[in-house]
Amino acid sequence: MRKIKLFRDRKGNDLVPYVSSKDGRYEIVAPVSSVRIGETNRNAVKSKHCVDYPKWSAVYVGKSEADCKKWLDQYREVVVKLCIPYGVS
Repeated sequence: MRKIKLFRDRKGNDLVPYVSSKDGRYEIVAPVSSVRIGETNRNAVKSKHCVDYPKWSAVYVGKSEADCKKWLDQYREVVVKLCIPYGVS
């Protein structure tokens, strides 16, 4: 199986989605690519005028932790694709 390149923190650990709880609601927070959500221009990243960076965003809000984990299991591939940094070949 091929290892997927994800954003890393300063210590070199992969930044991965997790379930967070605030004020009785649960949300899945993920470090999504700024290029993949349209915040940074792809052409600017290709020409090295800008860099792709992780932006922590809530991708799903649920009523329970089990509900969030069920949703994350169902949409794991889509969430991981959003978390992969935009690469220039």
